Amino acid sequence: MEETSRLLTVTETCKYLRISPPTLYRMIERGELVPVKIGKRTLFDRKDLDTFIDAAKGPLTKKPPKKIRKKRKSKALPDRLF
Repeated sequence: MEETSRLLTVTETCKYLRISPPTLYRMIERGELVPVKIGKRTLFDRKDLDTFIDAAKGPLTKKPPKKIRKKRKSKALPDRLF
């Protein structure tokens, strides 16, 4: 795979995304990725793939810190119950 090539083949795209060809074709059917058709060749724009990866990451937010529960003070039992 040539690093300067903007368009990737199906095989190169699968390697780039680390997915199988059937998964790639399912993503095309769902409209998640749009191929570039040049003649009979099916190619993918590297910029589109990078955009897809960025969108898949989701928002980068920090989880709020967990609340620390305070221990309850135990009530001492009186010496005599009656």
